[in-house]
Amino acid sequence: MEFETRLVDSRLHIEFEIIDEVLNSKAIEEYNLITQLHNNSIDRWLHSLQVKSMNCKCGGSTLVLGEMLIHIYKKLEYIENLIVGSEMQYIPLKNIAHTQKLGHGIIVLDSTNLEIGQNYYARFLLPAFPARCIPIFAIAKDINVLQINRIAERDLRDYDSYIVSVEREILRARRTQNL
Repeated sequence: MEFETRLVDSRLHIEFEIIDEVLNSKAIEEYNLITQLHNNSIDRWLHSLQVKSMNCKCGGSTLVLGEMLIHIYKKLEYIENLIVGSEMQYIPLKNIAHTQKLGHGIIVLDSTNLEIGQNYYARFLLPAFPARCIPIFAIAKDINVLQINRIAERDLRDYDSYIVSVEREILRARRTQNL
């Protein structure tokens, strides 16, 4: 199968299930809840700081400090949730696998039998800083290929950035081998 994107090797844990009438409403509710968690007031503040720092002659140092503070805050919030026991409870999905390759809008699974043409709800942890759960809606294009058809804007940016960073690592590794 040919894709309109480059694929990079990446092994991520992914959970997924075919969307039926019962799962559909639960999946939409969970998707909205997770994406709203990503867009909390701290993230909005960071975004406004990014906009302000573009017009600032300070070289973006305020932005870097702001990002560091945000990540520290999120880590503390995560630890607090673990202690209190108020960790996010995800809906159970029937299938668990690993990704084999990722591309812009494409996820290739390592060994599973997807039903071609079926719609799926899936979640995976993106190893960005800080790592977070990315919910998606996708359609099976092949027995092991999901094409993403719904992902939150911020998650899409981070997902695409992750793919680019993996591509850069591969290019660096090739360059050092050729030296």
